[in-house]
Amino acid sequence: MKTPRALKLILCGLLVAVAGAAAATAPPARAHPGRKVSRLSAVQVAYLTSCGGCHGVEGVSAPQAVPTLKALTGSFLCTRQGRQFIVRLPDVALSSLSDRMLTRVMNWVVFDLGAPVAGGREAHRYTVAEVARLRREPLTQTGLTPYREQVVAHLGTRCAVPAGLTVYGAAYAVGVNSSSPKS
Repeated sequence: MKTPRALKLILCGLLVAVAGAAAATAPPARAHPGRKVSRLSAVQVAYLTSCGGCHGVEGVSAPQAVPTLKALTGSFLCTRQGRQFIVRLPDVALSSLSDRMLTRVMNWVVFDLGAPVAGGREAHRYTVAEVARLRREPLTQTGLTPYREQVVAHLGTRCAVPAGLTVYGAAYAVGVNSSSPKS
């Protein structure tokens, strides 16, 4: 049985809410002699609570249903269209994160998780002004899967992109309306 997209989004939201509540109520980590305690940065916490529920803690997901970010997202910076696309995605653009924090998260996702393509023309860090401008135009009036395919095809004509970038949506090719939004 296929799960409707709305139900998947609700489940992802619940996972994020539960994870956020658990993190907020968890007792502080105690240092143990000889044991290193990891601390997450504010950006990593924002990623985990806003994105990690669906995209995975380390940016690895089920790529046919949710795009993998690790070692792939940076490829979108090869072109201006790709660079704009990932900020204009509805789940990004309509995020409750402030422009400043969203900019920090996008730079972390792209440059730390996403490994930008060497020589990509648009591979500079996002600015707060750029993110604020782009998120005012979310991609809510287009079928995201076909648009993403177009963006990725254009990337492939300009830069060498990882094959994994084309995996998303393959499971939806048969029997699903391609105009249904997927991020």
